[in-house]
Amino acid sequence: MMFGQSSITVAAALALLQGVCVNGHMIMASPKPFGNPDNSPLSSSGANFPCKLTGDPATFYAGSASGNNTMAIGETQTLSFTGSAVHGGGSCQLAITSDKQPSASTTWQVIMSIEGGCPSTDGNGPSTYPFQIPASVAPGNYVFAWTWVSKLAGQPEYYMNCAPITVTGGKTKRSAEEIEALAKRDALPNLFVANLQSINSCKTTPGTDPTFPDPGPTVVKPGTKNNFAEVAGTNCFPAGGSSSGGSSSGGSSGSGSGAGSPAVATTTPAASSNAAGAGAGAGFATSSVAASTPSATPTSGSGSEASGSGSASGSGSTGGATSGGMSGACTSEGMFNCPDGSNYQQCASGAWTALQAMPAGTKCAVGQTTTLWARNAAGVRVRRL
Repeated sequence: MMFGQSSITVAAALALLQGVCVNGHMIMASPKPFGNPDNSPLSSSGANFPCKLTGDPATFYAGSASGNNTMAIGETQTLSFTGSAVHGGGSCQLAITSDKQPSASTTWQVIMSIEGGCPSTDGNGPSTYPFQIPASVAPGNYVFAWTWVSKLAGQPEYYMNCAPITVTGGKTKRSAEEIEALAKRDALPNLFVANLQSINSCKTTPGTDPTFPDPGPTVVKPGTKNNFAEVAGTNCFPAGGSSSGGSSSGGSSGSGSGAGSPAVATTTPAASSNAAGAGAGAGFATSSVAASTPSATPTSGSGSEASGSGSASGSGSTGGATSGGMSGACTSEGMFNCPDGSNYQQCASGAWTALQAMPAGTKCAVGQTTTLWARNAAGVRVRRL
């Protein structure tokens, strides 16, 4: 009889423990994620990276209305969770990509890094976190990602949920000059990835709150019991990627295959020395490029593309041309016009700005585009020597 009671007690305890394991881990509640993700970490092999992908990517990423996750640029959004096992907290990142079907080699852009205190500021229960879509991101459709390296799981883990989002323009319209300044300021790095064997060799240390090698311009540290530690390994990014995620994003790309399908720049001709690594396919305004054959349509490839209009007379313009440039009213907010490869202007606040010279050593893709940069025949941005 005693044995029977003990067996029942043990069975009940195991059932309770199983219930905690099943219902305890964290799932992103807002933004609303794709499908119905379970609450376990990604496979340590990396087989279901990114987004805890299951089955056919086209099916997995379809059928979720991004209208449920509409976010206006510059307005406060909320990151929230369901679940209870916060594992003492850890570190999280929020990122976006214009690749509609992200794969293991997709380049992301980190919009906020939370070092310590995530998904719980005190380690006792889930917290909520305010965040914003940066002003350097163009309106459009994106895939949003929340990632989490847990602190007290007992082994290195990596969680990731993704959601479709629609980014809309903010209440305050900015001039082309202001957008350019914001894009230069808000250089957005690639996503941090670790503890996934097939992606890279980076490892985090259990019991610590990882500090990200490249956290980006927006970093918060809300934890009350932080134990910060650096990450072991290098190139802690998606497969074949580098730290250069870009400085701004455009949501005009179609469904991509993953590799070479990152968010693309739309806001500025800023020039710097950051260039995306092989396979990252970054098409952002953080590298100087020389003119070559522009792409016919905007995609999420490795460079900045010309739009299908290919001329300075279409794409929502209602004004006329002046010395190769456009003048008067326009309707395609954020659109660039490059009449000759050396000068550009932008549709800002409903009117075309005056022509401005490109930075020294660079050329823009001729025509009206959502990005300025020209590409070579292989679709790769190149620097003029």
